[in-house]
Amino acid sequence: MAAQEAEDQELVEPAKRPARVELAPIRVRRSLALRVVALVTLVLFSSGLVAFAVVDQMRSLRARFDLLTGVYVPFQERLAAARVQSAKISAVVAAGDETRVLRSGDLLNLSEALQTRTRLVKRSRQPLEQGVEYQDRIGGEAYIEELEGLLGMVRELEALVAVDEAMDPADVLADVVRQDEIGRAFRRLEDSARRAVRSQRDAVRAAARDTERFTLLVTLSLGIAALLATLFVIITLRPLRRLPQIVRRLGRGEWGERIEVHAKPERDDEVARLSREFNRMARDLEERERELIRGERLAAIGQMAAQITHEIRNPLSSVALSAELLEDELEPEAAEARRLLARISGEVDRLTEITETYLRFSRRPAPSRAPFDLSALAEELLDFLAVKHRAASLVVEREIEAEVWVRGDAGQLRQALMNLVRNAAEAAAENAPDTEGVRGHLRVELGCKQDLAVLVVRDDGPGIDLPEDVRERIFEAFYTRKAQGTGLGLPMVQQIVSDHEGRVFVRETGPQGTVFELQLPSCDPPGASVSSPGSELA
Repeated sequence: MAAQEAEDQELVEPAKRPARVELAPIRVRRSLALRVVALVTLVLFSSGLVAFAVVDQMRSLRARFDLLTGVYVPFQERLAAARVQSAKISAVVAAGDETRVLRSGDLLNLSEALQTRTRLVKRSRQPLEQGVEYQDRIGGEAYIEELEGLLGMVRELEALVAVDEAMDPADVLADVVRQDEIGRAFRRLEDSARRAVRSQRDAVRAAARDTERFTLLVTLSLGIAALLATLFVIITLRPLRRLPQIVRRLGRGEWGERIEVHAKPERDDEVARLSREFNRMARDLEERERELIRGERLAAIGQMAAQITHEIRNPLSSVALSAELLEDELEPEAAEARRLLARISGEVDRLTEITETYLRFSRRPAPSRAPFDLSALAEELLDFLAVKHRAASLVVEREIEAEVWVRGDAGQLRQALMNLVRNAAEAAAENAPDTEGVRGHLRVELGCKQDLAVLVVRDDGPGIDLPEDVRERIFEAFYTRKAQGTGLGLPMVQQIVSDHEGRVFVRETGPQGTVFELQLPSCDPPGASVSSPGSELA
């Protein structure tokens, strides 16, 4: 029972623990397909806006045309008919004023003419009233003020002719002044209508020209936008067209071929990423090809050096032994002979050291890798070389972190670091001493950077006098620009670093000095937790 309760407790407890959900950061990349879709959408949206603008222009033109043909032209026609009728009445009134004798039939005709004139004036008012009532068909409120002005003048004229219609025809014949006033009202109204028609006709023509220009401009703009979109697609996809050619060239061994990537980081897309990955692949292939060639060359050189060294060591040993025996046979007063034998022994020792160096280079064992503190090794090495540096009048500066752990062969990496520091010291010693007797300066920096142990060795020597494109030759075996150099120091450094999955290169060089940088994968100290600092069991 107790076991069952314990088991139930174990099953319940995990459910009580709060689940920790970690949200990975979302990285939005600008896809090429998304950009193309956005571009097409933009073109379609622009086309819609342009179509709406063109329709609006056409609607405005049609409103102006409707105002001209549906309001002003009928109004002028009807006003002209009323004006003709009023002119006939004015003629009868003028004739009646001269004779003062009219028959009853003429009076009846005059009464009918007055009624007809009133009816025609009222009829001429209808187009203006319809324009005011349906103002949305003629362009809105922009033209209402002019229509209302004409409508007011028509109503005043209508009031004048209505008074004549109500009067006795004989009284109308007697009032010539009143007919002249009605005639002047007609003329004023006709002048206003004529000006309105002329203005509206000019406006229609101007609107038609503006619509034509706008349509042509919009069509040209859309054509340019389509051309730019096409060029954008062509330029964006241009690396893909060059990709087969570059692949064929790489297949022929032209490792310098690359795809030009002009996209900015914020405009990353599939083509740019493909181009960068292809360039990275080409660089890796080129580096592997170089490493393969370097390995084959070093293997051939190593075999040759081992064979030559083996053939030289025995004669050198015989020469050294013979020199020692000959020195024992010399008389004490033979100082010159002893000096020559000492020179022979010194040269034999130098040749022996060179042969040993060749043998170490050709028979260097595989590294025995284990975690160790590179900072402690660097400090110990600089302390060991401090006497030589002071003797050479060199000032050595250090900037070394407390602990930088790497996994490797401490002995081989010590040899690599010693070669770098020794080369830097020899370069700095070429300077002329300053006022304080100092010939040069060295600076050794060591720290961690993005899971890498980075070692930097600086000197203020004359620099490496080689073009940048052939500067990597200093890592080739037997290539040296020193009078007494073997040309194996830097190649050995590179081999050791490569065996430790690192890299060494010249970061800077020039009259101000040279900077070598060595990078190795860093590791945790022995016994350190492999979990991240903030991790916890769920």
